[in-house]
Amino acid sequence: MKKETRSTYIVLTLLLLLAAVLRLIHPFQIPFTTDELGALNRTEFNSFSELISKGVIIDAHPAGVQVFLYYWTKFFGYSEIAVKLPFIICGILSVLYVFRLGQAWFNSTTGLVCAAFVATVQYTIMYSQIARPYSSGLFLSLVMVWYWNKVVFKPEDTYVKNLFLFILLSVLCAYNHHFNLLFAGIVGLTGLFFVRGKFLLKYLLAGLGIFILYIPHLHIFFYQLHIGGVGQWLGKPQNDFIIQYIGYILQFSILAYIAVGLLFLIGIINLFLKKNVLSPFYFISLAWFLLPFLIGFYYSRYVNPVLQYSVLIFSFPFLLFSFFGLMPDFKSKARNALVLIVCAVNVFVLISQRKYYDLFYQSHYERQVVTNDSLFKNVPGCSLTALAQSKPDSITMFYFRKYQTNVPYAWFPDSVEKWQLASCLKEFKTTYLTYDNIAGSDLIYLPLILNYYPYIAGVKNYPLGTNYIFTSDSLKGISPYIFQSINDFKKLYKYWPVNDTAFLLDSTSGSGKYAYKMDAQHEWGPTFNCSLDKMIQNKDDIVLISVSLYPLGIMKDVEIVASIESQGKAIYWSATDASKFISDNSAGKWGKAYHAINLPGNYSNYPDVKVKVYIWNKGRKNFYLTDFGVRVIAGNPMMYTLVEKTD
Repeated sequence: MKKETRSTYIVLTLLLLLAAVLRLIHPFQIPFTTDELGALNRTEFNSFSELISKGVIIDAHPAGVQVFLYYWTKFFGYSEIAVKLPFIICGILSVLYVFRLGQAWFNSTTGLVCAAFVATVQYTIMYSQIARPYSSGLFLSLVMVWYWNKVVFKPEDTYVKNLFLFILLSVLCAYNHHFNLLFAGIVGLTGLFFVRGKFLLKYLLAGLGIFILYIPHLHIFFYQLHIGGVGQWLGKPQNDFIIQYIGYILQFSILAYIAVGLLFLIGIINLFLKKNVLSPFYFISLAWFLLPFLIGFYYSRYVNPVLQYSVLIFSFPFLLFSFFGLMPDFKSKARNALVLIVCAVNVFVLISQRKYYDLFYQSHYERQVVTNDSLFKNVPGCSLTALAQSKPDSITMFYFRKYQTNVPYAWFPDSVEKWQLASCLKEFKTTYLTYDNIAGSDLIYLPLILNYYPYIAGVKNYPLGTNYIFTSDSLKGISPYIFQSINDFKKLYKYWPVNDTAFLLDSTSGSGKYAYKMDAQHEWGPTFNCSLDKMIQNKDDIVLISVSLYPLGIMKDVEIVASIESQGKAIYWSATDASKFISDNSAGKWGKAYHAINLPGNYSNYPDVKVKVYIWNKGRKNFYLTDFGVRVIAGNPMMYTLVEKTD
């Protein structure tokens, strides 16, 4: 073996070891994420058909990983490391295939530099440690492309074996994730531009074979397409999505920006000095990243939101090839120095700046169980209810069993009616109530809980979740509000326009002297209007809204609206129908309805931002209202630190 080749493979071996170390630090302490817990909860079925009908088709993903987890957990159990290990291995092996492709398409320098990035950035490390379709899809995509490359460009080299493996891996991509399927389809179509002669028919038949093998999954695909999947909660991507994505994959580090910029510049200089013609593989790499991104972006903007950072991981290596595919093949010393710099920068940023292991290894689920157990055992005479947004047979019971807790839990699934939950909270007589607010969960539970437990005895922020300890005793907690404005219509209040006295009544008031009358001729109710900078302290703060209502009939199509506006134009709008809290049999009785919002991520880009809150009597119903309150509580600055730039 030549010295250059031996040096290359020594560096590759060291990269694989580094990738393994970064993914297996404290292997028994890697916690489950929300998505993993949900997926594991959908493995507890008695038959394969039940798994498909109740565990797969209702999800937003193909059957592949869910079926794998179903059988894997039967053999190896539900411990964190047992569940995650196959995905960690996929993440490590992806480093190998990035190198192999980079070397085959460009040169050893490109292969090693790209492999170094895949080995060391948070993006690929984190998804390697999550038992979801992302690490597996990255690995399957790379190996599929490896055999596609042999089929298309080296058909004389064991063609039948390579074609079979290309078909098999393409099918596995299709069953792994819908964006994995999209990527495999783009790869397959690309081959039509290069396959010629007697191999074209075989290649077309291979495509037909892939489709035939996917037919059993088509009914799941179309059903999931129909129900919308993640589009039910995922927002549409903003115009700067690609800029934010590149920032994320480079860990928002100025050091990484400089390193990538210099390496790209070296490639540009090399291209012009040597007057090289760009390789077809460079254009292929660029297209293979841009097409999934553009399809996902425009589908998300105009049909249904599906684009997230995670779904671009399957084509991520080809973005790296676009960055570094122009570089010359340096001699071993220079090449090794480049790889060392890339690894040193990325690992330093990962550990010291992003604090990845400090953040990702904190499970708010686990901490909630520990906190509840400690409070229940150690506070004398503790009267505690733990509110759990889940089901008692959920896999989250893993943590309850792990700590052998006897804390009384009150379970409520997402499907529970809000007015039913309000009725339960009203019946609780405990001094403390704990609740875990999960990233992406409905914030409306916070004002609802605070109506019955109005003080905070403790709060702990984690990535992707916040643990709250609420209390009904003012001596055991403090008010959580950093801003509040309540209109009980006794007088004129700041931030509320003049009350029309023609609509003020005092005969049915709730807690104040007056109530405000709404009727069929009255579409818009009282409006709160305040500059945002007077209400909040940080961009993560949460706006909570409540209003007391006295219905004279069914309250459907009575909306509590929150609007974030700049110079008279809405940059964010959301509403909650009052009927979620005021049941159909509540006429003639006072009740409360709620709404809550996070601030839109782009609000700071606009001047003179104001918050407007009002009642929209869309259904022209008859009712009274009072105690119209707008409050703000501190949010969780750590909620999205794993995917956003931190200060």
